[in-house]
Amino acid sequence: MKTSHWFVSTLLLATTIAQAADTPTAAPAHELRVAFVISDNFNVIDFAGPWEVFQDAMLHTKTASGMQMRSLYELYTVSTAAGTVKMAGAAAVKPEFTLKAAPQPDIVVIGAQTDNSPELLDWLRAQASRGATIMSVCTGAKKLALSGLIDGKPATSHHDYIEGFQKDYPKVNWQTSKRFVRSSDNIYTAGGLTSGIDLALHIVAKKSGNDVAKATAEYMEYHGDGWTQAD
Repeated sequence: MKTSHWFVSTLLLATTIAQAADTPTAAPAHELRVAFVISDNFNVIDFAGPWEVFQDAMLHTKTASGMQMRSLYELYTVSTAAGTVKMAGAAAVKPEFTLKAAPQPDIVVIGAQTDNSPELLDWLRAQASRGATIMSVCTGAKKLALSGLIDGKPATSHHDYIEGFQKDYPKVNWQTSKRFVRSSDNIYTAGGLTSGIDLALHIVAKKSGNDVAKATAEYMEYHGDGWTQAD
């Protein structure tokens, strides 16, 4: 799969600049934090698709001086170690935080990548236990299966991997032909690649309202309606 210059530019910006944010319809006192887990061979669109969604989600407020926009989410990258990691396609980036040093996230995004370490699995369990929303994209669902977080629950992944996952992780109720699946109150799994955009928009709709999600999709010129499916 070729990595576009746009995705690389987005990612490099992601690892060097903290993105400001806020949240929903009744704006809270603090921004919702979104942690993007990255490790070697992380898939670019699994990362960049949801990143663009959360980055572009804005609260539009009409004031006497005109329309004002505020970002709704604070985005940052996290990894088990502090060193540089390579995305699929060989470009190298450095995460902003290690798992131990990262701010506590409200939302965690984890796409396809190689890290299956006990440190990462423990961190995912810890975030789930404190009520953070966790969304996997593509084979990022493998991390949730290894952590036990989706045992006995419905889940999905890229269609090329589901048959193998059914054999390797039989405790999970693997679903096919779905853009995304809600596995529990705070855990979601998306299928492959672009389905992560749908799931991110769906979560924006849940956290910030349908109007914000629709405006975000329109700004992105994203015309798919998979994000509107029911949980």
